[in-house]
Amino acid sequence: MFKDSLIKRASRNVFYKILAESTKVLPALLFIYVARKLGSEDFGRLSFAFSFTGMCILITDFGLNRLLVRNVSRQKELTEEYVANIYVLKIALSFMCVIVMGLFVIFAGYTGEVITLVMIFGGAMFFRSLLEVSCAVFNAHEQMDKEAVLKGINHILLFISGAVVLALGFGLFELSKVFLVVHLISSIIGCFMVYKYIVNIRPCFNPRFWYFILKESIPIALAVTFGVIYVKIDIVMLSLIRGNNVEIGWYSAAVRIIELMHVIPAVVASAIFPIFSILHKESMDSLGKAYKTSFKYLLVTALPIVVGTLLLSDRIIDLVYGEEYVKAIPALRILACSLIFIFVNYILLNILVAAGKQKINAIVTGICLFVNISLNMCLIPYYGYLGAGYATVVTEIALFAMCWYYATKYISNVNIAAVLSRPLISVIIMGVFIVLTNAKLNLAFVIILSALIYFTCLLLFRFLTKDDKLILLYLLGK
Repeated sequence: MFKDSLIKRASRNVFYKILAESTKVLPALLFIYVARKLGSEDFGRLSFAFSFTGMCILITDFGLNRLLVRNVSRQKELTEEYVANIYVLKIALSFMCVIVMGLFVIFAGYTGEVITLVMIFGGAMFFRSLLEVSCAVFNAHEQMDKEAVLKGINHILLFISGAVVLALGFGLFELSKVFLVVHLISSIIGCFMVYKYIVNIRPCFNPRFWYFILKESIPIALAVTFGVIYVKIDIVMLSLIRGNNVEIGWYSAAVRIIELMHVIPAVVASAIFPIFSILHKESMDSLGKAYKTSFKYLLVTALPIVVGTLLLSDRIIDLVYGEEYVKAIPALRILACSLIFIFVNYILLNILVAAGKQKINAIVTGICLFVNISLNMCLIPYYGYLGAGYATVVTEIALFAMCWYYATKYISNVNIAAVLSRPLISVIIMGVFIVLTNAKLNLAFVIILSALIYFTCLLLFRFLTKDDKLILLYLLGK
């Protein structure tokens, strides 16, 4: 059994991470409103600009946020040195990235409208990258409550401002400016909160330290870069190969729903990562137990989400987007198949970094990037946006297979068959219920009742261990 203190810390972290990440629903709702308000063509144009700039700016992270969390969580006295230097480095890297993005879309022959959108969103992502540094500092100090407040402010401001702008009849350009202003305000608030609660922020130009952290972060940076590109590249390649904004809009509609579901593994992985890093320093046995537990939770949580999305995709698309996006249904079904691998991949990638295997992390994500780009090049010309979905599923399976191999080799083995035996029976029962009631009940009732049936079956089959029950009690505040 884990130590009570460890369970309390993990549970507290997860709780505040849930609060922080749950506010992501607001920007997601905003994008749904955009899709309905502006139509599939403008939504496709927006999705390209957002994905392209998000991909490029996240690359400039260069593993620095992850490195900050890992090293500062182990040695809190390093906070001031890391924060002072990383803020300056991020500004320099992000500024250069914005210039490169502008040059790329100009020479790639995009219209002036798209170029303008890319530059505005590029500026927004620049400030967002600074915001992420502040979040990383709170993460390293396990002050997820501060991170929750900061992300909540950002997402609420974005939702309210964006919704008002659209309701007043403004279009894409005005909406993009909202993103720019909101991220600027949020980054300033983030710096202030770090200064108030953690450490004094003094911009530092220390080339020797820059060389040290950049050298140390290279494996992490490569992994992050490869990972970000293969997650975002499908929409960019759709634009380059097909050039059909309507098709991009259909695909993006499905992607947005899938990305909402990413919140669950992202919450768990981000909350557990500082603890993983500490445990690796203290005890490999405890690290192995923490890894097995988090893996089990995510795998079991993914199952009903995958099955539910597959069976209810037509009703979900109709409810969220309307009849104009009916062709997003097959894309949603395809992408749903990747979710079970996406869920556990979050943990597998984080455990490798926490265990100091960032070089392996970089290698496997690099291979997956190659696989994803190759598959997109082969499939998109023939299958369009559905080809991009197939490429995503295969890539996530490949990532899981490689990460699983190395996690088993260096950390611990998880008996997947033993973990899945009772959940599989539970999800089959849930699936039968959905098939029998789908046409008769309101969608919300179907989802709620299905979830209750699944977790009730888990309880009846005695799936939960003593440790599981203890963690649940802590999460419930008991």
